[in-house]
Amino acid sequence: MKKVNRRWKRIKSRLVYQNPWIKLWEDKVIRPDGKEGIYGYLEKPTGVFVIAYSEKNKSIFLLRQSRYPIQKTVFELPAGVTGSGEILSEAKRELKEETGLEAKKWVNLGSFFVAPGHETTKAEVFLASQLYKNKVLVENQEGDEAIQKIIEVKVKDLHKIIQQGKIKCGITLASLILFLTKPKSTQDSKIR
Repeated sequence: MKKVNRRWKRIKSRLVYQNPWIKLWEDKVIRPDGKEGIYGYLEKPTGVFVIAYSEKNKSIFLLRQSRYPIQKTVFELPAGVTGSGEILSEAKRELKEETGLEAKKWVNLGSFFVAPGHETTKAEVFLASQLYKNKVLVENQEGDEAIQKIIEVKVKDLHKIIQQGKIKCGITLASLILFLTKPKSTQDSKIR
């Protein structure tokens, strides 16, 4: 079979819109079929997503959070975007801010692009374990966050709630796949 080199070529970029969180670009391009066209996409910083795992309870923590763009409440992992700081430090900060929890052990489970057809966002997924703090609080959230509740979910129940469609956030679902399929060397052998 002949290998076909079908790639996009950028001719010119134009910044259409910008705020502190996103940039919207429109590029003049040569499409893979050789024709000129335009391509619009979002540029966003890397996001950190934290799976806070309790060895004692064999459970993880999810946030029930109201999301403005879809006008719905969804279950998500503790998360945030990176600033200029180091990715692990940002993950630690987000876990503490959103749940009141901290962790002694951190493992990077991997990364993925969130929606590479229309945005640049990369997700870095961390497993936080050996958790400490007696009380999980929603009062720690920033003013633009709408965390309504922090729930603890047994790992053995994750497959069931995913199959029932209770988790609608794609990034959370992809992160949970990394968690549920990771090598045993990065986890307590009794997680599954």
